[in-house]
Amino acid sequence: MSVRAMALPEPVLSSVTLDPAGVWRRESPRPAALRNASYEARFDWLTLFYDVYRVDRHVVMQGPPLLNLFEPLRASTLLRGAFRPVFPRAHHVSRNKRGEIWLRSNAEKLHIDGPLGTFTLTVQPNLSDTFAGRRVLLTLSRNNAPRWIKDWIRFYAAEHGADAVLLYDNASDVYSAQELQEQLRTAFPAMPIIVVSWPFPYGPQGGAAGAVDGVEAPWDSDFCQTGTLQHARFRFLLKARSVLNVDIDELVLSDQGRSIFAATETSRAGFIKFPGRWISAATTAPRDAATCRHADFVLSDRTVSAACPPKWCIVPSLRHARRHSWSVHNVFNAPHNRTVSSEFTFRHMKPISDSWKEDRAPHPVQEAARFVRDEALAAAFARTGLARSGGD
Repeated sequence: MSVRAMALPEPVLSSVTLDPAGVWRRESPRPAALRNASYEARFDWLTLFYDVYRVDRHVVMQGPPLLNLFEPLRASTLLRGAFRPVFPRAHHVSRNKRGEIWLRSNAEKLHIDGPLGTFTLTVQPNLSDTFAGRRVLLTLSRNNAPRWIKDWIRFYAAEHGADAVLLYDNASDVYSAQELQEQLRTAFPAMPIIVVSWPFPYGPQGGAAGAVDGVEAPWDSDFCQTGTLQHARFRFLLKARSVLNVDIDELVLSDQGRSIFAATETSRAGFIKFPGRWISAATTAPRDAATCRHADFVLSDRTVSAACPPKWCIVPSLRHARRHSWSVHNVFNAPHNRTVSSEFTFRHMKPISDSWKEDRAPHPVQEAARFVRDEALAAAFARTGLARSGGD
C-alpha cells in the first residue's frame, strides 16, 4: 500500500496565546542586565500552550515553562483543586525548558476560566500509530531549501535505514508547511512524512550569540525546539521503533558501517548519544548558496578545534520515563545520558544552513594546506548516490 493510500493525518494544534493587551505575560528567567538588544523581540512572552492532546488516560497541556503563569492557571475552574496532595488529578512538569500539565481526564474538550482568560480547547488525538514500528527522522527547520531536506532524507534512508520523517516547520516564510509536506511526500511516496506547522518564537540564544558586553548569556530562554521534541515524543512517537534527532545540516556516520537506528535498537540503554565535527564551507566545486548541496562539501578545517554539541538516537519506550526530558543535545535524567559514543559521529555541514548564526556561504578553497578531505564522508556521499559530478 502506498503512503498516499494510507491517508496520513493532518495534525491540528490546540494552542493558547495570551492576550497581548492583557495584564499577564510570561516573566523572563534571564535578568534584565543579561538581555541583549534582540532579547525582547525573540522571547516567547505569550504562548501558554503549544498544544493540548491525549496520551492514554491523560490530557497533556504542553507549552513553554509556565513560570509565573502557573499559579493563575492553577486558579482556573479546570485546575482548581486538581493538584491536591492526596489522589491528585493533575501533575505539573517544569524542568529542562518543559512546561506541561498532565491531567487525568477523558474529556474531549477543556474549558479554562480564570485569571489568564477564558479558553475552550479541543483535545487533539494521539497520532503515535502513524509512526508505529518506524525509524523516524526528527527535526525542526525554518526556510531550509527543499533540495537540502530531500538530500538529508535520502542520506539517512540509504545509509541508516530511516523510513519515516517528522519535521516541525518553525514559521518558514519562503514556503508553507503544507507546501513543504507535499514536496516531500511526492519525493518519498513510500514514507510516512508529516510536517507540523510550529509558528512559535524560537527564543533568544545563549552563549556568544546572546552575549552582553562580551559576557556570554545562559541558555535559559530558547524553549521552542525542546517543545517540538517533547511534543513529538508524546503525540507522535510513543510507538516508533527508534527516533534520530538531527538537524538538516547534520549527517551521522559510523566508523564500523552500522546504522545508528539498528545500533540504538540493540543497545542496552535504547539510547546512543554521539559527538559532531564541523565540515567547512570551503569547496572545490563551483557552487553558490543558491545551488549548493551537502555532497559539495567534504573538507574539514585543521584550524577549527571547536566540537559540536552532541545529538542522539533513542528507542521510545517505558524504560525512558515521563520524567526524562528530550532536549536538543541531551535526554535529561535518562540512564547513560553522560555517555558519548566513540563509534558514531555527525558531520555538521556549515554551508547547509539558513545562516541564522553566522555567514556560512560556500567559498572556494584558499590555503589548501589548511584543509583535509573527509574520506569517510565522501565515500558515504558516493554510497548513497548523493555525490555530484562537476556539471551536475
